[in-house]
Order: sequence, then C-alpha cells, then structure tokens
Amino acid sequence: MDGRDTLLRTWAQSVAQAAGQGALTGKQIQISNVDYIAGPRAGAILLYAGLDADKLLDVMLKSEMAKLRQLVPWDFPGDPQAYMAGRAVRLEAGWPKGYAETMVRLSQLGQHVKHVDQDGRWIVGKDEYGRTVVAGLSDASPHFLIAGQSGSGKSVALRGAVTQLARDPLNRVILCDGKHGEGLSALSRLSVAPVADDGATIRSALSWACTEMRHRYEAGGHEGRIVVVFDEFQEFAKDAAISGLMARIAAQGRAAGVHLLAATQHPSVDSFGDKGTRRNLSGRMALRVGDAEASRVAVGGSNPRADRLFGCGDCYAVGPQNINRVQVAYVDADDINREPGREPEFVEWPVFTPEEIGQDIPGPGRPVSVFTNDQIAVALISAAMGEGRGKFEGRLRKAGLQVPGTDNLRRLLEDGKAIRNRLDSLVEWEISGEVTD
Repeated sequence: MDGRDTLLRTWAQSVAQAAGQGALTGKQIQISNVDYIAGPRAGAILLYAGLDADKLLDVMLKSEMAKLRQLVPWDFPGDPQAYMAGRAVRLEAGWPKGYAETMVRLSQLGQHVKHVDQDGRWIVGKDEYGRTVVAGLSDASPHFLIAGQSGSGKSVALRGAVTQLARDPLNRVILCDGKHGEGLSALSRLSVAPVADDGATIRSALSWACTEMRHRYEAGGHEGRIVVVFDEFQEFAKDAAISGLMARIAAQGRAAGVHLLAATQHPSVDSFGDKGTRRNLSGRMALRVGDAEASRVAVGGSNPRADRLFGCGDCYAVGPQNINRVQVAYVDADDINREPGREPEFVEWPVFTPEEIGQDIPGPGRPVSVFTNDQIAVALISAAMGEGRGKFEGRLRKAGLQVPGTDNLRRLLEDGKAIRNRLDSLVEWEISGEVTD
C-alpha cells in the first residue's frame, strides 16, 4: 500500500463514520462497500449506500460541497467532485503536491498494446487503474470532439492521435487549423498536403475530403481511412461553406472511412455552425474547459465536470458506453520528428469546387444544405400532402433514405415546404404573367 492508498482509506473511513453517526444528513446512512481509485491526477472513492445514495450525494453537493471539502484528508488543488457512478456515489479530489503523475510518455504505454497503429486505433493515455486506454475510429465512434482550453493538453492530445494514425500507410491525414497553423504546423510532414490555415485553403481541403468520400461511395469500397483533423474549427462557425462541408463529413463519412477529429478551445452549442455536426461527434476527449456549460458540450452531459480537471493532459475520454479519466500520453517535437513522414500528395490544395462534391454544398456566402436531392424530393412530396414529421419520416424510411436527426429532420421538411411554396408562386406567375419582347 503506497501513500495514495493510505489517504483514500482514511478519507473513506471519515465519510463512513460521519454517515453512520448521522452527522451528514441527520439520519444514519450505512456504507456497505467502498472502492478505491488512485488515479494519476486525482484520488476517488466509490461509496455504496443502497437506497440512501441520493441522500448522501445531495449532502455532498450542498453549500458548494462544504462537507465534502471538510472530509478530504489532504490539501487538494481545485474543486472536488461528487456524482453518481453506476450505483455508487463517487467522490474525487486532486492529489496534493508530490502525489500527482503529470507526465506519461507515449513510449511508456505502447510496448504491450498490439496492432494499435492499425484499424484506426491510437493510444490516448493512462487511466485511473493504470491501464492503457486506446481510442478507435469505429462505427460506434467514427468522429471525435477534442475540447480543452489553453494549457489543458489539447495540442498534445492531437499530436498523439495524428502521429499514431499516420503510421498506417493506408491512412491519409488532412490538417486544417483555425489558428493559422499555430497548433498543427509541427505535424505537416504527416499530412497529404500543407496545413490548411485560412478560409480558402480549409474550404479546399474539406472539399477534397468530400470528393474522395463521394468517389468511395461510387466505387463501393475503400482502403484505409481519410482522417480530417480540424483544430479551432469554431473560428469558421459562420462560414457557410466550411460548416456545410464539416456537416457532410460528420453525417456521411463513417461508411466511406472518412473521419473527423474536431478540436476547439471554446466548446459551445453555437461553435459548430451546424447542429447535426455536434451530435455526430460521438467520441469525446474532454480536457479542462472554462465553465460548466462548456463542460456539458465537451463531455456530452452534466457530469463529470471537465471544468474541474487540472489541465496538462488531465482528460475524460468518452466512448459510447463509458467514461474514463485519463492522463493523456505526452508526445513532443522529437517524437514527431522520429516518425518517417510521407511524401505529400499535393504541393497545395486543389481549388474549392462545389460542383465536384454536389450542389448541396454551398460556396462562400450561400446558405448551407446537407440533404441529398432524393431527401429533398421526398420532403417536397410530404409538403404537398400537408404531412407532419411522423409521416415524413415514414416516407424517408420507405424510400430507403437516411432519416436525419430531429433538428435536421424538421429543417428538411421546412425546406420542402419552402420549395413547394416557391413552385406555387412560379406556376401562378406563368399563368398570369405577361411576357413582352
């Protein structure tokens, strides 16, 4: 038993004694079992209190967690946390100075993980139980949101992902940087073309990815993955073309092996441009963010709180069915330079051409639409029949077409109604209008 285990057991005994004596809620609460977690950056205890778990959690959260703060038996940095983890009440607090593990190098973790550089997988870091956490671009998590403020370790997380994904010779990496290359320039030797770092080149890079995606669908198969890495994408949230291209990749890229790693310092609902993009980023890496609202977007829920992480690689890795607190594997410039790199496919990105990828992707200044012509045709029919969303969704399924998420489904039906109204007005004009030479 090391010093961290001793601290955790002392903490659990204090909480169990106070709960059993009624000192927390005025009523005795029996703790039946305790699990101990000595993570790299914080310690946690899982308290099993049966049907009284809600009462135990409530008292720990009251008055800015006053009782929880008093019970932690060490000087902790930042704010502690309390939330339900399965059937247990989880209490956690950052380690005192000298106990925290803030540096875990990638080279320390990759020795015993087989085939990590294949199948779209990469090592994220070390979890609370000392295990190596691996993420993957899969059907369940085809796209990732990586969120974290300055100093959180977001750039390190991106470097680790790109470095490892680029090792697979079948993968092709595209780098887009909303901060003029500041975050991704060190990785340019691993990309198919120079880092796209302004509006014009980012449109061209995303357009190329969408063109390749269309070619893959037409061919009925593909080898390897196209990985689009877009750092600080929120800088272009108001660019209709860029938002539309991102939305198309997020909505349609999975089956074609086209994946999106979207990173931001300032996660908010408005930063995505298109609401559907956020929903399709089912994989999450939430590093320290600025506030509770940013945490909700980064994590995908109200708990755990990413604004209470400690920075420097402290991270919640969020998958479809689990959340792991991870210390992100450290990758520096020397690690990147040791990678073999690859010959770029382009000296510069091909010019952005909406016609190459489909008329539904707008040029700069044009409204965004990410619906196929078939979807719009069905929307027009439903609008003509005066149908609501339920019957419209049924028509899409019957036609074998993808049913968009709730917001996009409503928007698609509204587009059908707008087109229908426009057609009615044009027909009326043709009947009543006079044409003169």
